[in-house]
Formats: sequence, structure tokens, C-alpha cells
Amino acid sequence: MTMYKKHIALLLLTSAICILSIGFTTIINRSEKVSAVLLTNQTVFNAGDAIVLEFELEKPVTTKLFLHSSYGSTVITPNKQKDTQYSIPNFMTNKSGVIKYILSHKSAIVYEGELQINPNINTKVHLESYIGPPSIIAGGEDYTMQVVIPTDIYDNPLPEETPIQIGHQFLNTEKENILYTKDMMGWKNIFSYDQSGRILLFSVVGETVSKEFSVEVFPALPENFEITSDRRHKYADGNQITELVTSIIKDEYDNVVSDGTIVDFEIIDAKGAVLQTQGSTINGTAVAKILHPDHKDIWRIKAYVYGMAESNTIKLEYTPVLDDFEVVFDKGNREIKVGPLVSFMEQLIPNGALVKLDIFIDDKKIDTKVKTSLDGVVRFILEEGFYVSGEYDIKIKALGIKKEYNNITLQ
Repeated sequence: MTMYKKHIALLLLTSAICILSIGFTTIINRSEKVSAVLLTNQTVFNAGDAIVLEFELEKPVTTKLFLHSSYGSTVITPNKQKDTQYSIPNFMTNKSGVIKYILSHKSAIVYEGELQINPNINTKVHLESYIGPPSIIAGGEDYTMQVVIPTDIYDNPLPEETPIQIGHQFLNTEKENILYTKDMMGWKNIFSYDQSGRILLFSVVGETVSKEFSVEVFPALPENFEITSDRRHKYADGNQITELVTSIIKDEYDNVVSDGTIVDFEIIDAKGAVLQTQGSTINGTAVAKILHPDHKDIWRIKAYVYGMAESNTIKLEYTPVLDDFEVVFDKGNREIKVGPLVSFMEQLIPNGALVKLDIFIDDKKIDTKVKTSLDGVVRFILEEGFYVSGEYDIKIKALGIKKEYNNITLQ
């Protein structure tokens, strides 16, 4: 009896499932299979055109239009006035390219197609112009590139093969060329000339003229040059200034090098020590200054624009400004007066001359004092608190002249 009831229940469940399946199939079969016809004949438009797509539906149903372009995707609903018309948004109609669309009803595709949006050549042309690099080197090997991108007012590049007039002016030279756009743009390499100066460039499309651009043509690498010296006298007074002057430095095309070109002067003295000074060019000439040595010396001088050019070598000799000087010990030999220091013209040495005093005990240096002259005289004080009474050796050097005093007793 129990088994019989189970069979009856199973039979009823199976019957119910069959009835539901038949009913669901009937609903699916009754789902609207809607067809549509595009009434809008035009499929190619210019950027900025108002685009309205109108469809004729087989039966009145609710539809939506899915739009996709390189600018993005969106879903729009029909216009309020007529439920089969769709106005394409401006942010898509203003951009050239392809707009793909799908008319759908309840996720089913009713109609699909695409629209072609072309640049609007009837609007005013805008020019995007680029010049680079902004400076090049004279000689005809270096160049700058002029790039022009003509667009409509919606920033769409104009069609391929759009003619572009470009031109440039340099000194007494004027040149013009016609380019045709490819892959949105037209471009040309503008090579430098042998002379330095400024190239002015422009471009024209239709009635639109670009702003004026400029490219600086700088001189090429400098050539070797000459240097000379200028000094008031040849004495090693440690006070006067020697000027080192270059010739006008030019490149191989006879262009004067740019202002501000750094010239380094390397000076090797009689002992092989290296001194340096530096100048920068103005109108092609660099001037550097250096103090005279304070002792007899011979300088060999050469100038460089490092890595590019160098000068000849010149030799300068400096003779001693002093033949001798007086030294006076006073106050128990603790005050040492050096001077007066008298130069080659029998006048006092200018203030600031260096005088060095070395102090020794048993041939061992214990101290060095350095002072500068005032009114031709230098005074050294050996304080009792620092230097105990006893015998010392003293060496004095001033302007290349040396004097030694042995067994000086400090009291």
C-alpha cells in the first residue's frame, strides 16, 4: 500500500513538471521577435553634424540604442517626441571615426550598423605646430624638425593628403615647400646653414597661418686659437695683475663662438706646480686675470676650451721686485721688524705683501708666522708666554728674498 502511494506521488510530480515545461515553452515562443528597418538613409556625416537615427519597428516595443566609438560607449533611449528616433550625443558626433550601434529589445539585437564620421573640412582650420630641437649647430649636418597637424574646430585631424605650405627664412635665404599630410601630420627636417643665426619658420593651411617659430643656429665647435698677455711690468710683486687674452675664437665656418664659452688657462711655474684661471668669451674673446707671483718665477701658459680647442703656449718671466730688505731685532729680540720693503722704483711695496717667519730650535721648525705688509713694514712679536728664553734660529722670506739668522737669543 505504501509503495502504491509513492508511485501515485511520482506520477503527479512528473505531470506537473511536464505542464510547467509546456507553459514555459509557450511563453518563450511568444517572446516578441521584433524586426526593424533603418529609415535614415545617410550613414556618412561630417563632424559636428546633428545625427538622428530613425527606425521602423515591426511592432511597438520598448527599445534602446547601444553606441560604441573610439571615444567611449553609451546607451541612449528614444527621443521623447517619437519613440523610434534616437539623437546621437554631441560628444560622439564631434569626433571623426566610426560609431557602431545596436538597437536592442530586452537584450535581444533588433538591428545593428555603423556610422562614418569624417573631419569637417568646412570649418576653420586649426594648426598644431611643433618645432624641435629649438637650437642646432651650424654646418649643415644638424637639423630641426617642423611638424604640422591641421585639424577642424573639433580637433579632428584633416583627411590624408591635405596640402600644407611651410616656409622658413634665414639671413638672406627664404624657402617654401608644400607638404601633404600622412597619418594626421606633415613634417620636414630643416637643416642648419654654415652661418650662425636664427631660422624663422611658419606654416599655412587654407586661410590659417601658424604663429612664427624660431630656431637658433649656434656656431660649431671652436677651432684652435692664440693667446697673448698684458701686464704693467714684469716684476714679481705679488700685487699687480697679468691679463691673459685670447684671439677671436671661431669655428671652422668662420662663425664667432657663442658668448659665454668657457676658456681655461693652465699655468705651469718653474717648479712644475699648476695654477689655473678662467675667462668666458664676449664677442669671441676671453680675458682672464691672475696676480703676479711674489717671487722670481717663469710661467708657461696654455689655454683650452676643453675637449674642443687649445691655444699656443706663451712664456712669462717675472723678476724679483726686491734686491734686499732690512731686518731689525728689538726688545730682547722678541720684536722683529722687517722692512721697509722698497721696490724696483725705490718706492714702498704696496700694502699686502706677504712676509713669512719660520722659527727653529735645534734645526727643528716649531712655528711659522705669516703677515702682510703695511706701509712697507711687517712686525713680528715673539711673546714670552709662547717662546721661552733661549737660542732660536730665524728664517725670513719676503717677495722671493730669504734671510737666515742663527743663534738669536730671546730674553
